[in-house]
Amino acid sequence: MNKKFINWSVIVQRLLGKSTGAEDKLVDEWLHDDIQNQEYYKKAKYYFDTYYSGEQDIHEVDMEKAWRVFLTHTKKSQRYSWKRFLQYAAVVIMFLGVGIASLLLMNKSEKKTLAVVENQTITPGIVKALLVFHSGNQVSLTDSTVFEKVVEEYSNAEDADEETEMKYNTVIVPRGGEYSLALSDGTRIKMNSDSKLIFPNKFTGKERRVHLEGEALFDVTKDKKHPFVVETAKGNVQVLGTLFNVNVYPDEDVMQATLVEGQIAFKGNAMSRSVELDPGEQVVYNIKNGESHVAKVNTKVYVGWAEGKWFIEGERLEDIMKQLSRWYDVEVFYKNPEAKELVFTGDLEKYNDCEVVLNIISMTTNVMFTVKDRVITVQMR
Repeated sequence: MNKKFINWSVIVQRLLGKSTGAEDKLVDEWLHDDIQNQEYYKKAKYYFDTYYSGEQDIHEVDMEKAWRVFLTHTKKSQRYSWKRFLQYAAVVIMFLGVGIASLLLMNKSEKKTLAVVENQTITPGIVKALLVFHSGNQVSLTDSTVFEKVVEEYSNAEDADEETEMKYNTVIVPRGGEYSLALSDGTRIKMNSDSKLIFPNKFTGKERRVHLEGEALFDVTKDKKHPFVVETAKGNVQVLGTLFNVNVYPDEDVMQATLVEGQIAFKGNAMSRSVELDPGEQVVYNIKNGESHVAKVNTKVYVGWAEGKWFIEGERLEDIMKQLSRWYDVEVFYKNPEAKELVFTGDLEKYNDCEVVLNIISMTTNVMFTVKDRVITVQMR
């Protein structure tokens, strides 16, 4: 019999007494499906009531506090049988967000050893970028609101006698950073860690063309007469006005373009013709064999990073760790190569410290992380 899966948020609604009839039905079916689900629910209810009854408004659960309580409790503990937990963790893949789900995985008689061993706290990335003008002048940016003003001031000073000539500048977002900006046409872009965007001071001609390396979410200003083109080393994305995400890191064999709103056309370097995407579709282009594949996807999985979330659905641990390595500016080493193929599903808070994220991943992937000198070592438990 296939096991039923349920989202943690549905159980939270039930525990809060705020669940709908449809949500109650989902929970009841899930509880009926497996006795281990019933055991999990009992633990969840016990710890939910223990840590939140009388302490604050039960309808305003402090997720950060829940995680701190969990860490404090586990650091005082001596032992916890993770094998027993892992038996039903695969059935209930719903350990989301900051870690309230993590808090609810123990009872008073059970103990635990931390899934992450470290000698330092690794904090999340911050807003930072380097703006390099065509002249070579550089400006460090730590505030997204100043971008347009800085570009205008430097451009006016450098090009006072060449105002009509289009020259290109570069925004470089390092590992451990992110940056939001607006171009001269009003197009808004959010750049992910370890990314680079080349753009003109002002758009002239028939196209609005930029060059991307890395990942960015584009909200393009509509202009039918002047298509917007995102040029990359692996292929180009052309739009008239829309919201879409492009992932094209140099160390990856594939490029992804995910459309949220509007319409885009993609053409890989080895493709004879472009493919058009409708909202909710994604094209994956393999640079090695020149093949492309278009499919319907859950777009929030691919754009959630821009809003502070990683929505992960059955993703390989190696691919997840690549995202983390860029965001936290760390290196990753695998003691057991087979660990790269382990699969994780869940929601992670992008702005948590690295320890929090690694603990949540460890719960359902049967691995242990060691953090030392900004190197994360992954090993099977």
